[in-house]
Amino acid sequence: MIRKIGALGISLLCLGAIISCEKDFNDIGTNVVSNTKFETGEILLDVEITPIDLESVQADNIAIGALGEYWLGVYKSNHYKTIESSIVSQLGFINSPKNEDVKAATANGEIDSIYVLDKVILKLPYTATNIRETGDTKPKFRFDSLLGNPNLATSLKVFRNNTYLNNLNPTNPSASNSFQSDAIYQVLDPVTDLLNEDGDFKFLPTQKDSMFVFKRHYSNGNEFNDTIKLENKAPFIAVPLDITKMKSIFWDNFKNDHFKTRDAFNNFFRGLIVKSEGTDGLMAPFSLTGNSASASLEFHYTISRYEKKEGITDLVFKDTVPSSYSFPLSGIRNSIYNMSSATTSPPANNFIIQGTAGTMAKIKILDNTKLQELRSNNWLVNDASLSFHVNQNINTNKNTIPQRLFVYQDKDNGNGGTTPTQLTDAYRENATFGGNLELTEDDKPEKYTFRITDYISDLLNSTTNDISPLILKVYNNPTDNAVANGVLDVNVKSYNWNPRGVTLLDGNETANGAKRAVLKISYSKEK
Repeated sequence: MIRKIGALGISLLCLGAIISCEKDFNDIGTNVVSNTKFETGEILLDVEITPIDLESVQADNIAIGALGEYWLGVYKSNHYKTIESSIVSQLGFINSPKNEDVKAATANGEIDSIYVLDKVILKLPYTATNIRETGDTKPKFRFDSLLGNPNLATSLKVFRNNTYLNNLNPTNPSASNSFQSDAIYQVLDPVTDLLNEDGDFKFLPTQKDSMFVFKRHYSNGNEFNDTIKLENKAPFIAVPLDITKMKSIFWDNFKNDHFKTRDAFNNFFRGLIVKSEGTDGLMAPFSLTGNSASASLEFHYTISRYEKKEGITDLVFKDTVPSSYSFPLSGIRNSIYNMSSATTSPPANNFIIQGTAGTMAKIKILDNTKLQELRSNNWLVNDASLSFHVNQNINTNKNTIPQRLFVYQDKDNGNGGTTPTQLTDAYRENATFGGNLELTEDDKPEKYTFRITDYISDLLNSTTNDISPLILKVYNNPTDNAVANGVLDVNVKSYNWNPRGVTLLDGNETANGAKRAVLKISYSKEK
């Protein structure tokens, strides 16, 4: 008889409860392992690994509200695919913004409000942690999760997007739309639709990125300096845009019907493509949340006000009011991952796992012959674990590789295809399911281990006969979680915005010995 036990730490306790009902066990209250009618053991089973080269992953926020991370830049690591990460986004809507010169009657005469467009920027806040201490005279931040070459600036171009971002599926309007990470967004003219003031604009995170200084203008042409700072002086990129182009295609249309409704606006200006370019550089995550420091397209303008006073022919200057319109990057937001092949192939008997549109692996652990052989043993499965060791010659830094991997089953759906499905251990035994990076005593990457006791028990006790391969991938938080807001969803989604990669040892015992990828089953059995 095969019974199922969720965790090794409680297995002996559960066995004690089980044997109290079995006539073959007489040592009630004693350790089962010491019972002369019961024996324990373990078996190591080789696994067969086949790499899966991804072309794309789902990369929109339509179903989930927001991606966990939006990346910009270029990340080159010789052992993994090079990533050019970009963003396409709609803009938030402002109903009928005002920018026309105004004349209004007052008790003193007449005031002319003259609008002058000073600067147009795309503001992109970094994901960073404030580490400023009492007494520090300047902002101090730790940039979170930077990847790549910290000394190499990365090209960043801003284009007008001409692909309509529809949240409904054009071929089935009753269903939600979705965009893959390799989706192509239309730019009608690479010259006129390039919005940068400087076509060679590059970014490189520094502590100086906590402010942006620019010129404001009086209506008579005189200038004065102004400064943009975020709340808590958080760091950000300010990409200056071509003021002539932005005035023509955007600012001068405020008075038109394009700005009367959200639908009209979304169709008129279909968003921005923020595009990273290059073969090497740095990649950074950015904040696209809806707070005051969110990414936005900003029009900074000045209202110079004049008044007409009794007895004076010419208008008299009254004051200057600096102001701005901010259109946040909101609505449909998608990531674009342009992937290039790794320059270095993995060593023999190694395989690669990389997030975004990188690589996964198919893990075959049992065939029908082996399954029947195991079932004939009538084992009580105490524990089953699947382990993958890190190639410590390649991955020496724990911070640049995935902190967690994830495993699920590519389940046969009976229609000639497969359905990505959560293993029962992922939600029944979530606390012990594992997949987290384990470190050596000297803090070096060592291995990833998954506890799949439920899954193996279900196979050995014939609860299921499905031995479809398992899939190993970089864990994506939170979309790989089986339970969201208290609701179970066993379907595994294809989102992945974690760009990190790791090299793992395969199941070849001759090459990798005790560190080979292996399935270990611990069991108990009646003698």
